[in-house]
Amino acid sequence: MSGKPTWTKENSHSYAVEHAGQRVDLRYEPAGFQSGWAVYAGDRLVERCAELMQARGLAMALATKGA
Repeated sequence: MSGKPTWTKENSHSYAVEHAGQRVDLRYEPAGFQSGWAVYAGDRLVERCAELMQARGLAMALATKGA
């Protein structure tokens, strides 16, 4: 058993989740009407999401299954 994922809030526009050595970052990227949350596994952009909860779900899936 590898424990629970740990969420950290770095500031209001940046979060991270870590689990079993995997770290996935969420960053809010303002871009006018295309603003949204970018999900990064390391330096690699995985996906951009319009909603924070959608980005959190993707980040959790990546962290717990491996990126």
